[in-house]
Amino acid sequence: MNEQWNQWEGQTVEGKFLLRQLLGSTDHSVVFLTQLAEPGPRNAVVKFLSADTAGADARLSLWKRAAHLTHSHLLAIYDSGRCSVNGRNLLYVVMEYAEENLAEILPQRALTADEAREVLNPALDVLVYLHSKGLVHGHLKPSNVLATQDCLKLSPDTLESFEAPFHLFRSRDIYDAPELPASPPSAKSDVWSLAATLFETLTQRPPELPLSPAGDPAIPADLPGLFANIARHSLRRRPEQRWSVGDIAARLNPAPLAAAAAASAVPVATAPSIRVPISPEPAVPLAKLPVAMELPDRRPVLTPRHRASNARDYVIPVLLGAAVFLGLIFSLPRIFNFHGPAASPQTAAAPEPSAAAKPAEAPKSQENAAATLPETAAAMKDDSSGKPMTATPEASSATPPASSTPPAAMVRTKAASDVGGRGEVLDQVLPQVDPKALASIQGTVRVAVKVEVDASGNVTDTEVDTPGPSRYFAGLAQKAAWQWKFTGTEADGHAVPSEWLIRFEFVPSGVHAYPMQTAP
Repeated sequence: MNEQWNQWEGQTVEGKFLLRQLLGSTDHSVVFLTQLAEPGPRNAVVKFLSADTAGADARLSLWKRAAHLTHSHLLAIYDSGRCSVNGRNLLYVVMEYAEENLAEILPQRALTADEAREVLNPALDVLVYLHSKGLVHGHLKPSNVLATQDCLKLSPDTLESFEAPFHLFRSRDIYDAPELPASPPSAKSDVWSLAATLFETLTQRPPELPLSPAGDPAIPADLPGLFANIARHSLRRRPEQRWSVGDIAARLNPAPLAAAAAASAVPVATAPSIRVPISPEPAVPLAKLPVAMELPDRRPVLTPRHRASNARDYVIPVLLGAAVFLGLIFSLPRIFNFHGPAASPQTAAAPEPSAAAKPAEAPKSQENAAATLPETAAAMKDDSSGKPMTATPEASSATPPASSTPPAAMVRTKAASDVGGRGEVLDQVLPQVDPKALASIQGTVRVAVKVEVDASGNVTDTEVDTPGPSRYFAGLAQKAAWQWKFTGTEADGHAVPSEWLIRFEFVPSGVHAYPMQTAP
């Protein structure tokens, strides 16, 4: 299909689609910009293929089938059919318009590992959806990964049916699995295309097949470990040796259920550096995976002799450990000269509130604030002490919230008449977290927020000091910190600004806050 395509601009196809501008062409296709009138004026694209090739009827049938697919990360097909332009018999498909594609970005720079993950997650979800419909994408490559209205989408015009004859309208390229077109397309051929695209996303070049007919593409040593592992197990010449889509999803998102819980409570965030978003849907939830993903049990099978020797190996250390433990129990009080505080009558009579209902207490003096410092420092060093969920990220707000009405979580902690020379917390606001997101936490998610306070006790700026493992919880913590209220801090008889560090701890039962004044 070699022709001066720009001469087609201004012509109308089927009396409906005005070819407004040439967008691009290959040796087998050409794409023009058009505009649809219904339900409202909007841009679209028209792609043409030659109708005088084998499999033209099958291609048209697949386009009509794809028009009924609905997925947030798949471009919409509006129309398709046969037409004649300048005496040429053509197939045409009218699709949703996208502002840019990944192939336009890669010549400028490779994506980071985080950006590659943001591309890979939606692509995996689309493949699971297509495979569940008996379809394969057929030609996943950077130019078919597009962004429209801040949402990443895959093009649907290359779809193929499972186990149907593969009619190649174009020249083969590295994104086509080695078994094509001799073998029918399959889910494993999509895995090859996805891995080749991932490879190029991180290296700015596609993989290369070695001359040896049995050799697999070489994986660069500087490829990030997780993605190197995915590429190594997916760019295999033999389809049966490749990972499945479910295998890739399991390695990329080891806790998809936790991500799903957070996604239900957070708006979609975007990655401005590549202008494509993080997937607003959980990355291939377990319920959508085509097969159960169970990692093989690699523990050695113990023979009776092994079991006997292992028992003897453990009995003596256990007995010795028990003896040491009992000795420590009796000696620790003497070593540290520990004396437990006597409970006051008021403390003994008052029932202890539950962990979920107990408000976090602010330090009431310099001595109390100093006492919390070791615990705070330890928490700042170890964000991974729990096993928090992989949440859909939320951009942290750098400006105060528009509404000044305190939410229900605001708790009065100290009266203004109790204010001394050092600043104190008047009101604290705990983050409002969706119960499903809290329930998905394993352990503790810790987030620390720096807060700048003016002389009158109002928050003037916040900064996430330690985001922890989840930007979702970090964003909620920062938003809550904006609404805290403090007393004025005095120095030399004058009110002065102060700085605070608020440590939020998210656990399944709720959220706790531990403030500490850091300046003056």
